[in-house]
Amino acid sequence: MGNMYTNTDQYITWLSSNPLPGKHKRGSETTINNYKKDLQVFARWFNETTGLILGPESLTPDDIQDYISHMQTVLERKPNTILRHFASIRSYCLYLIQSDERIMRDLTMGVRLPKKSLPQKVGLNRLERNALKRAFTTPWKNTEKARQRLIRDEAITYTLMYVGLRLNELASVSLDDLHIGQRAGNDYLYIQDGKNNRARTAGVPPEAARPLRVWLDLRDELDVENGSLFVQIKKGNAPLGERSIGRIIEEAGNRAKMDKKITPHILRHTAVRIWRKRHGDRITAAQMGHSISTMLQYDAVTAEDVVKAAASGL
Repeated sequence: MGNMYTNTDQYITWLSSNPLPGKHKRGSETTINNYKKDLQVFARWFNETTGLILGPESLTPDDIQDYISHMQTVLERKPNTILRHFASIRSYCLYLIQSDERIMRDLTMGVRLPKKSLPQKVGLNRLERNALKRAFTTPWKNTEKARQRLIRDEAITYTLMYVGLRLNELASVSLDDLHIGQRAGNDYLYIQDGKNNRARTAGVPPEAARPLRVWLDLRDELDVENGSLFVQIKKGNAPLGERSIGRIIEEAGNRAKMDKKITPHILRHTAVRIWRKRHGDRITAAQMGHSISTMLQYDAVTAEDVVKAAASGL
């Protein structure tokens, strides 16, 4: 529904059936919700600043430029955040062109924008990975529940770090999606609903297969009734949600005394780093559900990397 600052109902309907500006050909439900939220934030700022309701009669390019400047100087938002908000405003302006004959041009044309930040998608190096592994050496409490959680959490961490699933993919994996034998080889996970609703098969290397086998044995002992691969260690064994998985990874990082906050996405970056080194971009892209162009954003090469490469000889 629209709010008191603008009526977004028709705009949201338009978003669902029209191409979006930039790289998005058709908005997913998540993208559409983000555009709607960002536009409502802009509409609120617009009303507080001008006293007007956002609409075709009131919006001007200067208002959009002022909002960009406000995010830069007052809110101190990062360039990528500003560009994301601008994308929602631009989509609204394109909607106005199509829905209101009074609008003759794109109101975002000529708006000055900050330059996009360079990608910083760097995973854990070998020493950091070893530190994280040591967090699973012994349970953090001397109880049976703690031992069971350690087994489950290790399987979750290693699956993220070596298979490279996205957080939502891991949370939605079912027991039937995992195909793993008693011995290493030909193990894989079937991702039914990946990004942009694309299914794919992700290989499970031995590093992840070992803790997964241990977890599967324990899961059988727990007599879990639902079909989720990862569940809570308490009465009912409900499926683990994304927030719970995020907390598990963060706590593992804290126990490992890592200098930075560890998230599921950092572990996915780690998997990309490992797979690229061993198998190259094409195999890694298929494993992660990425395009080759997206792969090139991971672990961007720095000047220091070039100098070190030269020093090692050719």
